[in-house]
Amino acid sequence: MKRYRSLLNILLLLIGVVYTLGVVRNSAFALGNQATEGVPPIAAVAHADRNEITIGDKIKFGIRVTYKDGVVPRFPELDQQLGVFTVKKMGVAEVPKKEKDGRFTVDCYYVLSSYEIGHQSIPPLTISYQGTQGEGEVVTNEISIDIKGVLQGDEISGDIKDIIPPADVPASFKRLLSWIGAVFTVLLLSGIIFWLITKRKKKMQERELIVKLPHEIAYELLEGLLKEDLVAKGFIKEYYYRLTGIVRHYIENRFDLLAPERTTEEFLAEMAHTNKLNDIHKRLIREFLERCDMVKYATYDPSVLEIQEIYAAAKRFVDETKESMEKKEAIPA
Repeated sequence: MKRYRSLLNILLLLIGVVYTLGVVRNSAFALGNQATEGVPPIAAVAHADRNEITIGDKIKFGIRVTYKDGVVPRFPELDQQLGVFTVKKMGVAEVPKKEKDGRFTVDCYYVLSSYEIGHQSIPPLTISYQGTQGEGEVVTNEISIDIKGVLQGDEISGDIKDIIPPADVPASFKRLLSWIGAVFTVLLLSGIIFWLITKRKKKMQERELIVKLPHEIAYELLEGLLKEDLVAKGFIKEYYYRLTGIVRHYIENRFDLLAPERTTEEFLAEMAHTNKLNDIHKRLIREFLERCDMVKYATYDPSVLEIQEIYAAAKRFVDETKESMEKKEAIPA
């Protein structure tokens, strides 16, 4: 009987323990739910890599956002200024990091600088978000920054130092530059003098050249034509072509008549209206050109006597129309 009573007491004790554990578990679960429900869906904390800088230095300012699953945070798009600080650079982590408690974290950083000295602060920033319960906002904390100026003796100045003036050029280097300039000047003057002397010599040589008159050129060409002995070689037409060319160029050089470029008919028509030749010479040159054309453009075969006469006619025309020697001497050097 005592044994059954002991077993019953043990059973009742176990039932009491189980009931107590159940009550405690339910209470803890309820408290946990209440605690979870009290935590906001998103939190944002601002931080800086240092709280004391010198004017113009850069600091890295960051914001870490922690949020529940289903929440989408949106970082603010800043202008170039954030309070007294200038925003140099901004970036956001590409992939959020999942924490052990199931929440996510994402970082956004800014590179800032300022030229205002003293105790300054980075103002709070508002982070907006979209969640299952709708839209909301969270504000970051304020960051204090001490900005020191540039030391000048016992004073502190916020002014930027002036640019250091250029160093003085050593006296030895100045002396070297002077020598280089002097040598360059001497070489330049020597080159100019040499050029002037060479040019003067060239002009003097040109003045010494003998200026040939048209009839002198014609005489040389006529003599050269005889030495070639084209008639004896059977080149009679070639001989007449060459002889006509000599006379035509002489007329052009002597009387400024375009004889070489024109046909016989065109030249004779122009010659009839010029007063540069008298009637005797006009008739002489007409007969000369017509007799030459008979050989050049027809099948006429001149005799030896006719060949001699046509050469004599050309030389006679030059003899009777050549310039005087006084005109040659009057030509300026």
